[in-house]
Amino acid sequence: MRRLATLAVAVGFVFAAGMVRAQEHPELEAAKKDLESAKAHLQAAARDYGGHRKQAVGDIDRALGQIKEGLATVEKKEATVEHKEKKAESKETRAEEKAENLKAKERRMQQQ
Repeated sequence: MRRLATLAVAVGFVFAAGMVRAQEHPELEAAKKDLESAKAHLQAAARDYGGHRKQAVGDIDRALGQIKEGLATVEKKEATVEHKEKKAESKETRAEEKAENLKAKERRMQQQ
């Protein structure tokens, strides 16, 4: 029963983490959206402005790439933290099982 409760809590944390992660970096998400909008406006421009429009689009592409890499780095670190948390939960569960086994063994020994 206890194991089922622990599993339910873990599933709840994973689900909540996914929801939070989508809202966790609103500044980067807003910047990404703004850059994509600026890029679309530049690409729709009728003139090249002496090559500056093309250069600006390239700069925006590089900025979007940096945002993507930054978000990927954060996600990787978060995945590492989640892995460590799961590992700690597993150790805790094993320790609880060992304690229960020792108590049961002690009760059997006392009954003899």
